[in-house]
Amino acid sequence: MKNFLIALLAIVCFTACQSDKKQETKEPVVDSDKLTLFVGTYTRKEGHVDGQGEGIYVYEMDKKTGALSYVSTSESVVSPSYLAVHPNKKTVFAVNEFDGGEDSYASITEMAYDEQSRELTYMTQSSTLGQYPCHVSIDNTGKFVMAANYVGGSVILYPINEDGLITESSSYRKHEGKTEHPRQEAPHAHMIVQHPTKGWVFAVDLGADKIYEYKLDTLSRTLDFVEEYPSTNSMSGPRHMAFHPEKEVVYVLNELNGTVETLKLTDESRFKESLQVISTMAEGDDRDPASGAIKVHPSGRFLYASNRGEVNNIAVFSISSDGTLTAVGRQSTFGNAPRDFEIDPSGTFVLAANQNTNTVVTFRINQQTGMLEETGIQSQIPTPVCLKFLGD
Repeated sequence: MKNFLIALLAIVCFTACQSDKKQETKEPVVDSDKLTLFVGTYTRKEGHVDGQGEGIYVYEMDKKTGALSYVSTSESVVSPSYLAVHPNKKTVFAVNEFDGGEDSYASITEMAYDEQSRELTYMTQSSTLGQYPCHVSIDNTGKFVMAANYVGGSVILYPINEDGLITESSSYRKHEGKTEHPRQEAPHAHMIVQHPTKGWVFAVDLGADKIYEYKLDTLSRTLDFVEEYPSTNSMSGPRHMAFHPEKEVVYVLNELNGTVETLKLTDESRFKESLQVISTMAEGDDRDPASGAIKVHPSGRFLYASNRGEVNNIAVFSISSDGTLTAVGRQSTFGNAPRDFEIDPSGTFVLAANQNTNTVVTFRINQQTGMLEETGIQSQIPTPVCLKFLGD
């Protein structure tokens, strides 16, 4: 009997150990010294770009050096240019930036990300009811996705169902307006985003020269128009905006005249009180700025804005106590057309995506001045457009 009990106990222990091992193998292997980075690309030739990418690329960034190492490439999808990573870290949304033609539209694609295999796989796709969508974002609840169509000048809302999949659009809003500028012959929505704490939804329209405010009604699943705000500086071409993490201000990047405008953003006043307009260009530089992206440092102390065209640099600003900016300097991106750049979650590095020269360049941020310091690290990635980290 004693031998039987010993044998039985041994079997139970062995089974428990094997069970623990099985559970351990299901847990994703996460390197605490690495950050996952997704890179959106153009995959085919269009009027403004010779796309050479193959989909969304997955890379790892070394937290100590900023160096990138290739991990995988998503399933083939047409020009997944701009990306949004869901807070659950399991899904990535991409607008497919192309012209669907007279009888069709462009699309938005949802990909599943597996942290264990570190691969992206196709989940579903939906029409954007417009052409050349160029921006996508996720609302604060994580239950809706919003996208902006450049051609057609419209914004669109998609609910996320209980299975985590985007459905057909539930709300569509068409913009109106134009100016005498050749780039503003019609509305061109370039961004739609929700304020992280207030819940306001803003759409930036380069062609209409306006910013639109919407209310996201989560019950009716609609974008309800609130107000439109014409640019205080006519024909400036608002492209993107960035919120300060603490101050009641917003920074609007104007593509056509290469400026950053600081505006009050309060319950009482939104986009009506301009505090400052400052150039992204050096004094006396009259080249076309073709400004691209704008980001605020996680500390709230610095702001960065990229210029493309003949300029190809990132302008660096310090942020004062009242939210206004002071020019600190400019850093070449060592490539052509830095359409986007990203600051890593720790605020240590800036990664610049040079669309036309197929490189992502790593810079270290000087934490005292905000200036970008060369690291000598360049990664070859075909036609990079958008950079997004998988949390921190």
